[in-house]
Amino acid sequence: AVEFAIVLPLLIFLFLGITEFGIAYYNKQVLTNASREGARAGIVDGTTNEEIVQIVSDYADRVITFGDTTVLIEPKLNSGGEYREVSIEIIYDYFILSGFKIFGANFGPKLSIGASTTMRMEKFSD
Repeated sequence: AVEFAIVLPLLIFLFLGITEFGIAYYNKQVLTNASREGARAGIVDGTTNEEIVQIVSDYADRVITFGDTTVLIEPKLNSGGEYREVSIEIIYDYFILSGFKIFGANFGPKLSIGASTTMRMEKFSD
């Protein structure tokens, strides 16, 4: 029982770290895919900023959250010359459940996760 009492805090710490990292990594992948989907939709002729934001928002709704959160989406359409370029930037504040201080490092309360994608459609005609 004494050995278990000594090892238990380390096991809890390890479990919380693995869980937090897994959720944050999943959210990063969701945001990366959301920005990719938005950029892919944006290179289609006639797509507006509002439509791009809606597509990215629908995909970004898959993030795992534990409270109120906002996903900041900034699409940029550049048309000119022979191509149309679309850049999507997403910034998301992930609130860490097990925010704590250890060895002077602050692991909480939030972590900014971002993703950006730029795509270009060749031979664009205005």
